Amino acid sequence: MHGTRWLTAIFALPVLFTLIAAGGPFFFFFLILGVAGIAHTEYHRIVDTRLPSVADGELRWIARMALAFVVLSGFWGMAGLMTGLFVGLLTLIAWCMLRFGKSPELLARIPFEVQGLLWVGLPLGCLGALRMGDHGIAWIFFTLFLVGSGDTGAYYAGRFFGKHKLAPAISPAKTLEGFAGGIVLTLIVALIFQLFFLSAYGLLPMLILALITAVVAPLGDLFESMQKRVAGVKDSGRLLPGHGGMLDRIDALLFAAPAVFLLKTLFFG
Repeated sequence: MHGTRWLTAIFALPVLFTLIAAGGPFFFFFLILGVAGIAHTEYHRIVDTRLPSVADGELRWIARMALAFVVLSGFWGMAGLMTGLFVGLLTLIAWCMLRFGKSPELLARIPFEVQGLLWVGLPLGCLGALRMGDHGIAWIFFTLFLVGSGDTGAYYAGRFFGKHKLAPAISPAKTLEGFAGGIVLTLIVALIFQLFFLSAYGLLPMLILALITAVVAPLGDLFESMQKRVAGVKDSGRLLPGHGGMLDRIDALLFAAPAVFLLKTLFFG
């Protein structure tokens, strides 16, 4: 399994990096929109076991359109993102109100659809906002490297030194030593990246940003693990050999992207 993970990464990462670096904002939007659509579908696969059985095909499509609108709105920065989120939430609720007479049980689905919008749509919209800001491509790669280094550091530190469980009820394999290893490698990578690619930004605030992101990102992994444990599923899908589904691959990113975007806005405007 570990070898399969590396083979998938070796073949997929160069393609992904090339598309992000050379594709332009227009292509980046469609890339993020595709990721959002796949992750959103996998999300419903996880939570459908907990949803009431009703004919909700129309609501599902409304939720997908709201998700796409939130992702698109991120390309207009913070104001656009908040506007898109408000419109998306309002659309979901209004649709359930219109259908309430025929399907009052749709009310029970609103929290799940709102969670999907906040968990999948909002973070990917934050990536769009990062891409359209100053040094946008560098900030996208910075975010991806923070998440990747945290995941790698946590895996190897946990494998060789892990003794104390981090959250045994949610993910028994994760350890405090792995968590610390992820933070250390994230800070090292952030230091190198800042020196070579984002030197226009102060080192100390960049390290603070990286530290907070290193703490927040694993929560995304644990949050998805918690969802899967309640639903009784191992992976969100089988899209990526050795990695599971799209949602399995971006779970930490979905928590890290808003953190990076908000901290960048706070520290650097």
